[in-house]
Order: sequence, then C-alpha cells, then structure tokens
Amino acid sequence: MKVCFKLIEAGSGSDVWTYNMAKSLQAFGVDTQVDLLPHHYQYYPDLIGSAMAKTDADIVHTNSWNGFRFAQSGVKLVTTEHLVVHDPLIRPYKSFAQARYHNLVRWYEQRAFAAADAITAVSQYTAGQVKHCFGVQAQAIQNGIDVEQFYPQTVSDELVPQARDKIKLLFVGNFTRRKGADLLPHIMEQLGDRFVLLTTSGLQDKRVAESKQIISIGRLNAEQLRQFYNYADIFLFPTRLEGLSLTTIEAMACGMPVVTTDCFSMPELIVDRQGGFLCQQDSVDHFVQSIQTLAESSALRRQYGEFNRSHVESRFSLTGMVQQYVDLYQGLLA
Repeated sequence: MKVCFKLIEAGSGSDVWTYNMAKSLQAFGVDTQVDLLPHHYQYYPDLIGSAMAKTDADIVHTNSWNGFRFAQSGVKLVTTEHLVVHDPLIRPYKSFAQARYHNLVRWYEQRAFAAADAITAVSQYTAGQVKHCFGVQAQAIQNGIDVEQFYPQTVSDELVPQARDKIKLLFVGNFTRRKGADLLPHIMEQLGDRFVLLTTSGLQDKRVAESKQIISIGRLNAEQLRQFYNYADIFLFPTRLEGLSLTTIEAMACGMPVVTTDCFSMPELIVDRQGGFLCQQDSVDHFVQSIQTLAESSALRRQYGEFNRSHVESRFSLTGMVQQYVDLYQGLLA
C-alpha cells in the first residue's frame, strides 16, 4: 500500500500533522511520500497543474480545503478536515478579507467532500461541524502526538533569566484573534508582576513590545518546545476556535496544567478541574482566577500535569491515531 500526501504549505499545525503522519505510517510498514506545493496554491488550488496533481499511489490524502484538485481515477481520495471556519460564532473575530476568503473555502470544501472516498475530521466537534455545515458524514479520528518526543523532563531554571522567581505562563501559537492573543495583554495586566508570559509569536506586536510581562521566545523546533513545556508552570490558551489543538496536547504530554477556553473542541482535551480549567470564552476575569488558583499550589499544578500526561498516553497518542488511519486505508482498498 502506498499513500501520497499532497500538502500545500500553510505554515500551520496541519503541516506538522502531515509530516508526523507520513513518518509514523512508515513505521507501520506503509510506503508514504509527501508532495509539497507552494503556499500560493492554497488560495487558488484550481491552478495546480495535472502533473503536480498526479500520483502513482494507491491512496492520496489531502486537506479538505484543496482535496478536490487531487482526485483521479483508480486512486482513493481521503480528505481531512482540520478546522471548520464557518461557525457564525466566530464571525465577529474575522477580518473582512478573512470572511471573503472563507466563503471561497466553503466552495473548495464542498468540492473536496463530493470527490472524496473517505472524509475524516480531527475531533468530534469538527466532525459535527462538517455534518452541520455540509450535510456529509466525517469519521472523527482525534489528533495525536508522539509521546516519546514530548514528555516530562527536568530543565534548567535559567532558560529565561528575566523570568526567574516568576510564575511562568506559556502561549504557543500564531498571535491571532482566533487564538485569543488579543486577550493576553489584558490577562497579564490583571495578574501583575508576579507572573510572566512566554510566547512563541507576537514579536512584532506593539502590545508585546510594550509589556514587561510578555516575553517573545521566537519560533522553536520540537526539542526546544519540549524544553519550554517543561520549563513553564502553566499552559495558557484562550482560543476561540480549534479543530483539535496539537500544541495543547504536546503541553499536556509534558505534564503541564492547562488553562483554556470552554468552547468548541477544547473540552475533548481538557477535563475541567482534573487537568486544568475550562474558562468562559473572552472572560479575562475567569482566566485570571483560574491561573491564580494554580499559581497558589505547586502540588495542584503537579497533580493536574500528571493527569494530563496519562490522559494523552491513553487517548491522544500518535500511534493510536495512525492505527485508525491504517485501518481506514485498508478498508478502502479491500
């Protein structure tokens, strides 16, 4: 069995997901390849030439935003929905340009779903949104991460000298309104000088540059991320929409307690008051209270972190996710 992933580079978690899938499938004895296409095709997938779309694989696996372009006779098409962006609840957080582009995406997705032999979604919530928005059935195969790459470890207390003796929060993700990044300065302002926020993005954001409590640590590779997951005390993620957050799963696997939003797919990951706190969307006060509760007790942080590590091992491992895809592929070819 040969599987070809047609990946239009997006610079997002879906890229990471694709490469992890391809590598892990090889460990299962599946012949895989990743064909990487330039980012601009994300906006106009119809411009992809037939030579780039062609494959000699048994199965071609694509993102739902462009999958229709890779359908061909004699090859099974699997398309994965990573994020449904059409929920009216997030409309207020979109720019005019985003709203226009997402209207185009809806048309692309309709064509991809019509062409697909199998549709998958990265969470139960996302599968429900596919059904609600498009009237088609998607199989929910929840995201997983490599628990041997992300794990609890002891790291130096001097990783960020200016964070010494502070309660260290960590935010990993693009500095966007969808991720709730606009709430971060307000949360930090209420928390006060005892707290510091480390963020992998936002270096060019004026609010970050002007804040003494927010430190941009830049883009990190997987090994560096693991260090910071183990260095920080609390993972803070006030997101407004997620398919199923890979960075949150990585943080959990490293034994971090999580403070995030009680919305969309996040309750599939976080068990409230066992692995962290699920907060009311956009409620700065609720986020602050939850962070303060964890800050007051290192024992509680450790308890929640240990629960999260066990939770990921049992429900969100990369091996478990890939096995479900292998079963799906074999069923299509039977």
